[in-house]
Amino acid sequence: MNTEENLWELYLRQHFISQKQTREFIAEVAAKGSTKHNEDIADIIVAKGSEFRKETIVAILNQRDTEVAEILKAGGSFADGIVQMSPRVTGVWESAKQVFDPTKHKKTLDMSVTAAFKAALEKVQVKVMGEKASVATIALITDTATGKTDGTLTIGDDIIIEGDRVKIQDEADSEQGVFIVDASGAEHRVSRRLSVNKPGQLIARIPSDVPAGRVKVIVRTRYSGNKNSVLKTLRVVAYSLDCTAQEA
Repeated sequence: MNTEENLWELYLRQHFISQKQTREFIAEVAAKGSTKHNEDIADIIVAKGSEFRKETIVAILNQRDTEVAEILKAGGSFADGIVQMSPRVTGVWESAKQVFDPTKHKKTLDMSVTAAFKAALEKVQVKVMGEKASVATIALITDTATGKTDGTLTIGDDIIIEGDRVKIQDEADSEQGVFIVDASGAEHRVSRRLSVNKPGQLIARIPSDVPAGRVKVIVRTRYSGNKNSVLKTLRVVAYSLDCTAQEA
């Protein structure tokens, strides 16, 4: 991979949740292409001259995912060349005899970048492209149960959606709102009242009927950005990253 490919392009956007009166910005890394999966990795390996067929490589990668999941579910830790993962339970116990309570405690994973990949990141160049144009967009989603911003969504818990012009004009309108689209294409609308509903931030609870697995997050609204007007046509804002819904 050449130096030009080891480049992150950043766009800056105003930090809407800042409590300060000064103008602040946070960075958004411009996505290059779609999210890659095992099938895409197999294509790359084959293109580089592997003697194995794509189907064989995909099967091996998928089996690797299964075995790693089994190690973690059994309470073990796992590290590859990119990240190290280990089980974690969050929450507070009121006494040493209190049992695990899924309404107060959450099962999750700690993930950290390996030393080898930290060294690799030192070679990545960063280019600031300037302020991002003010358009309707979802820039970042934070899972409040885990604090992760990697696309993890905890079913039954809140997510923080940050972006531009994402405010829901009318929460009573069933066509508007935050929608979670599962792998089958079924849509699950957030019916619970939004904890925060602002142009730059939404806080929404993932519905309990969302199945675990790959999902997309979509916001539909008639918010125009002008308090005196409403969009005649629904604005659809989709998060560019694939997300993963997981059980609490």
